[in-house]
Amino acid sequence: MRQSGDVEILADDWSLADGGLSIARIYRVRGGPQDGRWAWFVQVGPDGAPRNGGAGYADDGRTAREACEALLPKTLKDALKRQLGQ
Repeated sequence: MRQSGDVEILADDWSLADGGLSIARIYRVRGGPQDGRWAWFVQVGPDGAPRNGGAGYADDGRTAREACEALLPKTLKDALKRQLGQ
């Protein structure tokens, strides 16, 4: 990939980690049939055990992030709110 020198910050392109382990992630898909949509996945179950908690695509970053946050265990939701100052 050639870099053009243009930089874009995507506010809803994020990863959530706990102790260095990826818990949830969303990112904008480039190319293919889902081009321009947002992929999301959660790698922890409602009980906090590591597993596929859910995955999918959304039309925008906010919807993808809300889908991730809805599937997080309560302890992680609370920690995320504290981190965001809510």
